[in-house]
Amino acid sequence: MLRDWLRPEVGEVSLVRELVGGLSARMLHLRRADGRGDVVVRRWPGDAEHDPAAVRREAAGLEALAGTGLPIPRLIAADPDGTASGRPCTVTTFLDGAPDLAPADLRRWVQHLAAMLARIHAVPSPSLDPLPLWGPDETPWLDRGGDPGLARAAHDLAARPTDPDRRVLGHGDYQHFNVLWQGGRISAVVDWPNVGLADRGVDVGHCRLNLAVLHSAEAAMWFLEDYEESAGTAVDPACDIQRLLCFGEDWPEFIPLQVAGRAPVDGPGMAGRVRETIERTLARL
Repeated sequence: MLRDWLRPEVGEVSLVRELVGGLSARMLHLRRADGRGDVVVRRWPGDAEHDPAAVRREAAGLEALAGTGLPIPRLIAADPDGTASGRPCTVTTFLDGAPDLAPADLRRWVQHLAAMLARIHAVPSPSLDPLPLWGPDETPWLDRGGDPGLARAAHDLAARPTDPDRRVLGHGDYQHFNVLWQGGRISAVVDWPNVGLADRGVDVGHCRLNLAVLHSAEAAMWFLEDYEESAGTAVDPACDIQRLLCFGEDWPEFIPLQVAGRAPVDGPGMAGRVRETIERTLARL
């Protein structure tokens, strides 16, 4: 069924490999028989209301961002309901590069990550819906740090109202798993099902959370400083902290699945690194 749907769009294809690291959808790297460039098919399970919505959002976002000069995939086709292909899915161009999860020069790597996000946020806001947000779960991992006031201060800050007029183009899942590298430089930013308009602190905080989880609080703090320097503006700490609070007790279980052996993973230390990042962020204010 998938091949029948693909044939009018890209012709005959063969499977190159299944891309690793995806949790919510399968990513298939396919080769076109006509030699006109490889493609990527993202296939969602189709058993959740979110799946067709994610396909529609990604398709709308990639279409709106075509021609902006951002290093992103080009949309070829989309089947939000899976009626033609069997499951909700998108087809996009394949971009060269690979995630670099264990960089030799962590400091410079973070600088590049921050500069690319500032570049994305500088694109004039297209006509997109607000970025889908989710609130933090309970944070017992934060309370276990021994400072009962830390969680209270962090939650109070995260609850502070933000200015909708400050919304920019948001990737929605900007972090090292979705950035491709070649020759020590970023070659592409992929994975756009959560694209939308949001305060810049949402993307910043999400990336910082993932940096703390896989690397260190120091890397997360570098990212904030580098981003503000590249963007030429301060990040709203409310949105930033709100994303940091989205760490959950299950992260040590699924992060190794995303990493897939491409970098060391210290699961037991994750909560402590995120806690340290929150402490240092509050002290920065």
